[in-house]
Amino acid sequence: MMKRATGRRRERGLFGQPIREAGDQEIVRLVKLALRLARRHLSDHAHVNAPKKFTQPQLFACLILKAHLGCTYRKAEELLILMPAVREALGFREVPRFTTLQAFADRPEIGVLIDGVLASIGRAVAKHEPQDAAFDGTGMEVTSASAHFVSRAGRTRTKFVKVMLGVLCAAVIPVSLIVDWGPSHDMRQAWALREKIRATCRPTMLWGDGAFDCERWHKANWDEWGVPSYAPTTVKSADGHVSGFYRKAFSEMRPNEYGRRWMCESVNSAVKRISGSTLRSRKQNTLFAEAALKVAAYAIKV
Repeated sequence: MMKRATGRRRERGLFGQPIREAGDQEIVRLVKLALRLARRHLSDHAHVNAPKKFTQPQLFACLILKAHLGCTYRKAEELLILMPAVREALGFREVPRFTTLQAFADRPEIGVLIDGVLASIGRAVAKHEPQDAAFDGTGMEVTSASAHFVSRAGRTRTKFVKVMLGVLCAAVIPVSLIVDWGPSHDMRQAWALREKIRATCRPTMLWGDGAFDCERWHKANWDEWGVPSYAPTTVKSADGHVSGFYRKAFSEMRPNEYGRRWMCESVNSAVKRISGSTLRSRKQNTLFAEAALKVAAYAIKV
């Protein structure tokens, strides 16, 4: 009996997906897993009187596909028409209009849904193998105007969408995020990001760059959470004095493993290379949702 049970477990992935799906095309695997994860957090329909053409998990999977391909809502509709394998994977009898996808992405609760999906991924990965984590931020453009055009026009870019990520280093996968306006200091978003990853898993170590050189930050992690954190100390006083127990200790040491912090930089770069770094939306909530969906699409793909 034990052997049979073990065999059945081995036929399933981290999220219960059949191992045979590993042979599917990449985009088909992506939408299948997005659909499976969304069903953990969404009912089929928002209310009893909702149209029954499509389910909420199906529409979420379409948004993940759109984010992965870095295309517009209209293009996503066209591609779904041209992709019978994807329609079959999603269980579509007909393709949703681009306006349907846009309206679903405009819902205020879409951010909570993405947080839930990333948390599910984080719990599954961390349960399989405890890992260290890294925090870092990156920016996404809200205009398609090139840096050269902006410079020649005599303007400067003063606003962008900032995405702060919590990444599990060994898996190189994002499991929490905060989306905000930039530029801003990373500590402005760090505490909220910490609470999200804290509700998801318990890293063996928490890495950060010089922006996380904060005694209160280290004390909260080491003493209150029980998770050691490290960030290189920046000397800020004229006489070279470093205050704080943790900051002073870190000024005299640099762990060999600190380079693992670059796993977060790798994820930032990969998200932009795969899905693009320019956001097409115009309203704040859809801008933030579009940025978060890019990260979610990368996490599901990995």
